[in-house]
Amino acid sequence: MATWATIRLRLQDKVEQKPFWDNQEALDAFNEGLLFYNLLSGFWRRRVTVLTIANQIEYVLPATMLYRTRFAFNNYPMSPSGREDFNLGRRNWRAETTLTGGDVPTRPTFWAPISLQLVYIWPADAAGGNTLTVDGVSATPVVVEDGDTVDLGDETLNVILGYALHALSFKKGGAYFANTGPLFKAFLLDAAEVNGLIKTTTLYRRLMGLDWRSLKKL
Repeated sequence: MATWATIRLRLQDKVEQKPFWDNQEALDAFNEGLLFYNLLSGFWRRRVTVLTIANQIEYVLPATMLYRTRFAFNNYPMSPSGREDFNLGRRNWRAETTLTGGDVPTRPTFWAPISLQLVYIWPADAAGGNTLTVDGVSATPVVVEDGDTVDLGDETLNVILGYALHALSFKKGGAYFANTGPLFKAFLLDAAEVNGLIKTTTLYRRLMGLDWRSLKKL
């Protein structure tokens, strides 16, 4: 775990202690790197536990959770779905509970996002008091003061510093900025090691100069 004061010195070391930026510019570039890295990789993760309420289908998640990756009801995995699928597939789904009977499951088996912090579950838990466990990506930590810390391994910190230097180099432009391009690519490669799905995106392939044939070799 390193403080921003220490991280800033490491950034300056990359240009042999001859920075061409001020402290605010360095802070902005580093925080941008943290945010972009989390967006690509989902690096900062958290688990939230919510108790079900009898017959309730809508649940609020903490604002610090940016998006959900997995739901479980009493440790049984739930499948993702969508509100439109519910509306088209089951006319009365909002009123169905685990006691409805027929083809309605006896435990909640699907979840559907409404917004970043709101979700539906189906069917509603008739009993209440059971456990919804939600795994997801949490808000990115940002630094403001010299004493603020970021919990990162040295390798990850180094690639984020590389991104920050690349972003700062836009100020100089020209060949200097172009020569920091490999730092940006190293940043993207590292994020892809954490979240392999980004390798399949058009944006990633374009930034890395990849086509489908070379992508399959990664």
